[in-house]
Amino acid sequence: TKYNGNNGFVNRNKSEKGPTIELSCGTVALTDFLHAFSHWSYIFTQNRILVCDLQGVLNEEGRYPRFQLTDPAICSRGLKGNFKYGKTDIGWRGIRGFLHSHKCNHVCRCLG
Repeated sequence: TKYNGNNGFVNRNKSEKGPTIELSCGTVALTDFLHAFSHWSYIFTQNRILVCDLQGVLNEEGRYPRFQLTDPAICSRGLKGNFKYGKTDIGWRGIRGFLHSHKCNHVCRCLG
């Protein structure tokens, strides 16, 4: 499953009734953690990098569910054409796309 991309794509498919967890701020879909993680990575690095292009599967075996993600991308703010984190680092264009598409969720708000 593709959850978000380095081109501004954010999967908001709410038609799937996936697993949820109860937090102090409300009930959240486990997939909301992935979007919040991308958002958090940008805030935590003082708006310098965004971890995105998150795709993989939710492994629900065992006591605690966990995401197994493959092939993430990092978009960084730097010189144009400077692929600091590889060819999928499309810089400010990728960051701007995510920020434009992302809608903060309960997890984002819980993180502050």
